Amino acid sequence: MTQRRSDRMSASGIDHILSWARSFRDPFYREFAPPHDLAGYVACTWIRIVRCTGGEISAAILPDGCADIMLYDDRPPRVAGPDAVTRQAMVWDGLVIFGIRIRPGACRAVLGCSAAEIVNGCVLLGDVVSGARELHRTTLASADPFGRLTALEHWVRSRLDRATGNDRAVITACRLLGAGSRTDVGDVARRLEWNARMMHRQFVAACGYSPKHFQRIMRIQETLRIANRISSGRLADLAAAAGFADQPHMTRDFRDITGFTPGVYLASQMSPGWGTWIDEGW
Repeated sequence: MTQRRSDRMSASGIDHILSWARSFRDPFYREFAPPHDLAGYVACTWIRIVRCTGGEISAAILPDGCADIMLYDDRPPRVAGPDAVTRQAMVWDGLVIFGIRIRPGACRAVLGCSAAEIVNGCVLLGDVVSGARELHRTTLASADPFGRLTALEHWVRSRLDRATGNDRAVITACRLLGAGSRTDVGDVARRLEWNARMMHRQFVAACGYSPKHFQRIMRIQETLRIANRISSGRLADLAAAAGFADQPHMTRDFRDITGFTPGVYLASQMSPGWGTWIDEGW
């Protein structure tokens, strides 16, 4: 009897969420600042409602140094590891996704495993950590969209006693390297009292890839942010503003990491709201 009652509550909660989402006729995406106590490990929480023709499409997810824990409709939570290159995700019309974005360098601290095990992957959260089933039950029962985000925050908060000094050091390093494209990796290592080998090993475990590759990813992100601000449409001006040696350097890095040339990607319709956590400095 208890189990059947729980199932009815869960169904009622998720049905209310899906009914709420159906009121959106246009695509919806928004990021929200994390609670103060999670800001060191969480970039943002977010909600996406997919609207597309043709039933199902492949969406390009550009790397941003983060991992995401996600709830797709009523399905068990999934985790997308940090991406080294653009990942294609299948989405469909009407899909509702609630997510919490783990800050660059914080993947190991939250999940307790090496980020190298899930880099470029998207797997069931329960295949990586314990407690995913309870998170699923809690979020199914919530009839409030923001209640689902709060449940994700509570789950991440419960994991943070596993964070080590090395985890916090990598998060600091990511902030420093992400703050400016000209920041020297060696200078950051010395500030943390690490040698080059230690820096590389800790980055691979916490980010899934090397500090140099992380810096390339964040330079691409910086390029996208600058492209929304500068009036010049010249790619050479964009390359200079983003800290590239020249336009071919920008094109090469952009193609290697995103799979697109800068001109092709910037000419496409970019969804508003992506990367608000970077713009706002959360």
